[in-house]
Amino acid sequence: MKPGSLFDRIFGFLGQLIALNLLWIVCSLPVITAGASTTALFYCTLKLHKDGDIRVIHDFFKSFKQNFKQSTLIWILMAAAGIFIYMEKEALATMPGSMSQIFNYVIFAVYIPLVAVALYVFPTVAAFENKTMTLITNAFYFAVKHIGYALAVAVITILPMTMTLVDAKLFPVYLLIWLMLGFSLTAYADSWFMWKLFKPYFKEEEEKHHYVDTEPDQYAF
Repeated sequence: MKPGSLFDRIFGFLGQLIALNLLWIVCSLPVITAGASTTALFYCTLKLHKDGDIRVIHDFFKSFKQNFKQSTLIWILMAAAGIFIYMEKEALATMPGSMSQIFNYVIFAVYIPLVAVALYVFPTVAAFENKTMTLITNAFYFAVKHIGYALAVAVITILPMTMTLVDAKLFPVYLLIWLMLGFSLTAYADSWFMWKLFKPYFKEEEEKHHYVDTEPDQYAF
């Protein structure tokens, strides 16, 4: 088998995904670091789409360290919002008459934008440098800019996790896949859509041969 052959590239790619998956799991175990770990994962998968190759450990921890504070703050805000919505949902049962139905619609109206931001915010942090609230706003903008992409990302991210939780018979198989490369493969698939959204905001410089942002944000790669 010649160096650089199709098999080399396939197994090299799978090796990168497995390594990224393990790094994400280990670095997310403290829970509080899950935001920074997810940002680092998307930094690497976006870079795979951009450059076709990464230095797994170097690139992962580069983003992890660089975006730790901002990603952790966003992670805490998203978790707090999720807990608040869950508590409000549980409180609906105590509301009289039609009030329960009305507030159920209100919660649903808040829940959808929150999910959209949650799906897009860490890839946005991975790719751009800006103030936290600006990045959150930009994440929502990217989500609504192309609804088809947003639906695809939601299905790719949520459906496999749902199948894992509801199919008790195949749960061990699903769990093994998640532990091996499930999270990184999901991020890589999501990043295909993310990169198509992000790429138009950059141009390739002929002399330096790297992407620079044409907007006020600064590209992180």
